[in-house]
Amino acid sequence: MQKIIETYGIHEANSSGRFKQEREAWTTAVWALGLTEMHKRNYWVEIETKDRTPDTKVHRLDQSSGHNKIETYNVEVVDWESHVDDVMQVIRQKCKCAYPPYFWLLILGRNGKTLDVDSTVEAVCELCVPFVEIWIIGRPAEAMHKRQMVRLYPEKWDLIFDLARALKESEKQPEIMRPGKRGTGTDIYPLGSSYLPIP
Repeated sequence: MQKIIETYGIHEANSSGRFKQEREAWTTAVWALGLTEMHKRNYWVEIETKDRTPDTKVHRLDQSSGHNKIETYNVEVVDWESHVDDVMQVIRQKCKCAYPPYFWLLILGRNGKTLDVDSTVEAVCELCVPFVEIWIIGRPAEAMHKRQMVRLYPEKWDLIFDLARALKESEKQPEIMRPGKRGTGTDIYPLGSSYLPIP
């Protein structure tokens, strides 16, 4: 996103439809960094380019059983824009859609509005929610360099973390992994970096 902003400007990066997938990937990556902060596990983000849904996928390598098992979260990403006063309007609209029951909903607060988390959690719990979990990401008012992510469903969970520090720490994480051999081992090897050209 930084490269897109430098090349095309902040307004184009934030509003142009041509960068929708990049914005969704950025939002998902921030969420994945927050999950890493919470659970002390590595997560990888995959951008969906063929199907309409999910927007992104988040993968985690689970080795707790002594085997390599990939857990995948299918993520639907939506922005809470400035022209929408209440985030519940966004959530209700998404909950009316026929999403599979294994999707996560991830909302990016982009309007500078404050959120009454407790009343929002109560309102969400009154809905028929088709998602496994609903999260919202925003910027705490008192700390511009930090990010806050709140799970609104099925129950409240809140985390504030330093985005720059989390990004720095994630540099040690291999970008792409593959199993090293067949069988019951958990050996993995980095494949190296993978880069997408900016349009």
